[in-house]
Amino acid sequence: MALEELEKELYKKEESEELKKRTATSEERVGAPAGTPPGWRKRPEAAKGHLGLEYQGPGLQTWRTWILWGSAGALVVLAAVSGYFIYQAFTVKDIALTVDAPKEVPVGRPFEVNVGFANQSDKILKDAKVSLSLPDGVSFLGAPVDQRNEARTAGDIGIGSMSRETFSLIVLKDPQSVKKIRAALSYAGIGGRSRFERNEDFELAVGNPAVQIDLRAPEKVFSGEEFETLVTYKNTSDIDFSNLELRVDFPPTFSFRSSTVKPDIGNSLWRIGALLKGSEGEFAVRGNIIGPEKSFFEVKANLTTSFLGKTYQIDTKAASLAISPSPLALTVLVNGVTDFVARPGDLLRYELRFTNNTDVGLRDVVLRAKLVGEMFDFITIDAPQVFFSSITNTLTWNAANTPQLAVLEPGASGSVNFIVRLKSQYPIRRLNDKNFELKLGAQIESPTVPAFIGAEKTIGTFDLNVKVAGQTTIDAQVFFRDAASGFVNKGPIPPLVNQPTNFTVHWVIVNYATDVENVTIRAFLQSGVRWTGQVKSNISSVPAWNERTQEVSWTIDRIPATRGALGNPIEAVFQIEATPSINQLGGYMPLISDTELRALDTFMNAEIVSTNSTISTSLPDDPTVGQQGGIVRQ
Repeated sequence: MALEELEKELYKKEESEELKKRTATSEERVGAPAGTPPGWRKRPEAAKGHLGLEYQGPGLQTWRTWILWGSAGALVVLAAVSGYFIYQAFTVKDIALTVDAPKEVPVGRPFEVNVGFANQSDKILKDAKVSLSLPDGVSFLGAPVDQRNEARTAGDIGIGSMSRETFSLIVLKDPQSVKKIRAALSYAGIGGRSRFERNEDFELAVGNPAVQIDLRAPEKVFSGEEFETLVTYKNTSDIDFSNLELRVDFPPTFSFRSSTVKPDIGNSLWRIGALLKGSEGEFAVRGNIIGPEKSFFEVKANLTTSFLGKTYQIDTKAASLAISPSPLALTVLVNGVTDFVARPGDLLRYELRFTNNTDVGLRDVVLRAKLVGEMFDFITIDAPQVFFSSITNTLTWNAANTPQLAVLEPGASGSVNFIVRLKSQYPIRRLNDKNFELKLGAQIESPTVPAFIGAEKTIGTFDLNVKVAGQTTIDAQVFFRDAASGFVNKGPIPPLVNQPTNFTVHWVIVNYATDVENVTIRAFLQSGVRWTGQVKSNISSVPAWNERTQEVSWTIDRIPATRGALGNPIEAVFQIEATPSINQLGGYMPLISDTELRALDTFMNAEIVSTNSTISTSLPDDPTVGQQGGIVRQ
């Protein structure tokens, strides 16, 4: 057969097969509504009023198979997962967890909590762990007091097996409260990739301390008056205690005189040792406190014991006492006030006022004032006829130089004065030389004691502290020849009309005796002066220029005390360009306005302000430009 005839024959077969497919498709779509998508046909049994279409296109059987197998697979997975968790849930229900603990325990008494568990399921519990979680104020005995959880390994728990773990605990605070504790048993699931847990919460009532202490002291005392503090302790628990120690802390100004039971360490620690249940004891401490009237002090007692090498506080008590207005009152003023803010070089005028508030004459009165502070220039003290000890820096007034003090009559008042000047410079020698204060401690006393005061002498005191404010300076300097800055200044000197000349501006900051924060430095460039963009500093921030306002500003977060007073100061350098106008001919051209520094003195919590005057082309800080070298010429 010729090649052309063979091609015609094949072409006829393809046409015939395609015609059959089209005929079949047309037959299937008979009765289907217009616009029905390919592959769909009208079902013969469709009810009236329904389209009754069904898909008969290619791949129908494949899709049905995939949907069937996918649904079956999803059901199998869902059933497996559900079964697993249902199994585990039933397993947890088959685990018994019990807690045996006292209903109430006192603070400081050790006690035990027994956690029992049993496997009532038909499976072995793998890698089981028993744990106890504690709230704040409850600790494991012998462990760090802040440990809140302890877990113990129980291993594999066989079918029907039971066991228990015992935890030793101690409550350390919050008497008359309720603490919630949680016990838990956890174990590994099938395959060991997950864990399941059974919890049991229980409440523990906290009673009073097992050994209670009490502290009794007068609410008010006179300055210098001797008083008694009674300390009692009692074991109210059902066990004996050992290794008990009782510490009583008095204010720093307390002067210990005696105790009915001698302290074991210093004047504040008593080793009580063993204390049987129901036993008690006490001791009394005598002494006095010297302090300003209306001031408050606290006496605090702490009782501790030890278990398993750890020290635990069982009870603590505190008593407050106040200093009553003194029968011999004393007040100190400096420059007429009690809140004066001092600065280097200031002249301080101290006035000490005293009054006899009793109904008896006070004889042989002595008044002393002790000065403490490196800023005092003691050589300038002016107090005629007053004895001054340069060893203790103390001034003393008595009947020899102040006759009124021989007998201070009932209700009588008086005053004495002295003057001292402060040093003109801060005595800064080390980096931590900062926050200077001027302290004056004054005390007036008489051996005469009114009948209502239980003291050896009548005393009045007054303390006055004066803070010395810090100082932060800004020094603005302008140079033409300034190779050290690294900037090259161009242009004529003397400056010429309508011709630009470059200058460098230096801002040098020195901070002295206090830390300062929120530091800002500001100045304005004058008419005919512009910023060139050349700027640098020896810290992380640099000055910035606002072209619209002509303002140059620099912000610094913090400057520590003594920066610049010791070591290099903070410094910024920026370049400007000045072009004189004809109306400035024959004079100096203004370059930069007053420079102002503002900062917060953190010691005084007050603002510091420092300024530097306007600078012109006279360039007072540039030695290479003479007095006539800055005059504008043409």
